[in-house]
Amino acid sequence: MARRKRKKVITCHLRVDVSKEDLEKVKERLANSTCRTLTEFVRKSVLGRSITTFTRSKSFDEFIEEAITLRKEMQAVRQTLPFTTEGEARLIAIQAEIKTCINKIFDHVSQNKNH
Repeated sequence: MARRKRKKVITCHLRVDVSKEDLEKVKERLANSTCRTLTEFVRKSVLGRSITTFTRSKSFDEFIEEAITLRKEMQAVRQTLPFTTEGEARLIAIQAEIKTCINKIFDHVSQNKNH
C-alpha cells in the first residue's frame, strides 16, 4: 500500500494587525500568486518560503485583445465578401504575417519574463 503523506496539524494561531491599505496590498499580491488562500500566502511569506507570482503587462494584454479582434474580423471578411483569387490570397498572406508578428512578440515577452 502507498504511504499517505501526513498533513501538518495547525495548533497555534497568530494574529497580525494591519491597516486597510496594507491589507489591500497583501490581497493584490495574493491575487497575483499561486496561493489559494490568504492564510497560505501569509504563512509562506512569514516563513520565507518561495511564492510563485504572475506578472502581467497591461499594454501587451490590450495589444493581444486588439490582434484577436483584428484576426476575427479578417476571417469574417474573408468568409462573407466575394474576392478574386489573388485578393483572397493577399488577405491570407496578410493574416499569416500578422500571426507571425504576434508569435514573435509573444516569444520575446515569454523569454524576457523569465529573466
